[in-house]
Amino acid sequence: MEKRQSSDLHPGFLPPGTVVGSWCVQAWAGRGVHGSVYRVVPVGQEQASPVALKLAMLPRDPRFAREADLMARIRHPGVPRLWEQGDWQHPGGTLHPYLVMDWVEGTPLYDWVRQHPLASRQVSQVLAQLARVLQSLHAQGIVHRDVKGDNVLVRRSDGGAVITDFGSGHHPDAVTLTMQTLPPGTPAYRSPEAQMFSLRFIHDPEARYVAGPADDLYSLGVTAYRLVTGEYPEFGEPFRDEGGEWQLKAVAPRAPHVLNPRIDEQLSAVILRMLSVKPEERGSAFELAEALEQLALDPGEAYPAQVAARGAAPDPQELVESAQHLRLPARLKSLIPWFASAAVAVLVLGMWTWWMVARPPVEESSLLLSVSDSSVRDGGMAGLGDAGAATSTEAFPVSSSRHVLADDTLPAPLQGQARPDVKGRCAHSRQVALNGGCWGPLPLEGERCEGLNGQMFKGTCYVPILSSGRQPTSNPIREP
Repeated sequence: MEKRQSSDLHPGFLPPGTVVGSWCVQAWAGRGVHGSVYRVVPVGQEQASPVALKLAMLPRDPRFAREADLMARIRHPGVPRLWEQGDWQHPGGTLHPYLVMDWVEGTPLYDWVRQHPLASRQVSQVLAQLARVLQSLHAQGIVHRDVKGDNVLVRRSDGGAVITDFGSGHHPDAVTLTMQTLPPGTPAYRSPEAQMFSLRFIHDPEARYVAGPADDLYSLGVTAYRLVTGEYPEFGEPFRDEGGEWQLKAVAPRAPHVLNPRIDEQLSAVILRMLSVKPEERGSAFELAEALEQLALDPGEAYPAQVAARGAAPDPQELVESAQHLRLPARLKSLIPWFASAAVAVLVLGMWTWWMVARPPVEESSLLLSVSDSSVRDGGMAGLGDAGAATSTEAFPVSSSRHVLADDTLPAPLQGQARPDVKGRCAHSRQVALNGGCWGPLPLEGERCEGLNGQMFKGTCYVPILSSGRQPTSNPIREP
């Protein structure tokens, strides 16, 4: 394979051995909309414990300074610690900010629940840990604004839950960076009050929704609901009252224990509380953590609460193995294999390598995508999450089944996206020309696609091909 010139380096895919500041890249770990994450060690200390380095895609991206400011305020075991911030000078002369944080060896939350037969009390324990992290953030005036399952890692060492990706976070002194009605976030996890605000002020370009702690708690509720049911909560359609004001009936989604009878009814009630249409009914992170911790201490439950993927019927043998698993010593529990996830990672890594090796040396475009299907979910990262801070005009969260049926709209190109030539061809034969833009088709679904800023169209995820000659200055044109 022809060795790449230093001038061809792309911040989204640095090869091992690249030096960024005083750090040496060991491996590429994943990416989101605004940055890529690498496993790095100090230069000349190859055997040192690794840390995570998050590098900006765009030169002088101001999001990184705000994220560093926010993370410097946080001291909690459920949040990666910030070690350093700096700027990496690309051989072409541009400066790209970077952040260095704790490397977290963990499994994305939704993968974790699929890999481990769990009891409701174990789910309660993990949710309680996440609520405690939010309690700490909210006490400092910090709002995460993108809480979701794949911005959560469960540490392999002790089973502790860690919230990652603070690229969308905000605190009272933070600089406003986006001029949109709604702040960055993932549509399916947005609170009803945020969605109603966007409807009520759809014709007011100056209106700005200010997310608060209740928004984070709703997002945690969506995360919990999907964790135990495999579905998204679904509410009634909005309507206009007699005065023409948009309203939403307090129609609760189906209780989690109805969709999954192995879920404890008390846990189900706490999850529904987080999903209350009225934000004041959700309570505080402290109150939710107290309730969840009490459920986690319940000694009477020994019934597995594992969720069958996408609603499939549970295998009876799986239940037997689950019961046996629950009686294993704690040390053995930590040794449950995660080879399935690793196999997917290897497969997608092979696809990336094949793409990079086979492509001709075209300088004008580069595919910015994830190497590891198991390392990126909803924009999250293995080791350290990076925001898939997508926004959408979609009014309300929909279930996964409805989401699949609504992918017949042509994907809208990004500003700065590579365009087909006059003959309608893109720079590479594996790229697809759609709706005036060049796209890379990938075998991803739903939030996995969205986490890479991709868009679903007729069952296929299309990830934008960004032109190196024109750096994008905003998110997709379709966003509000």
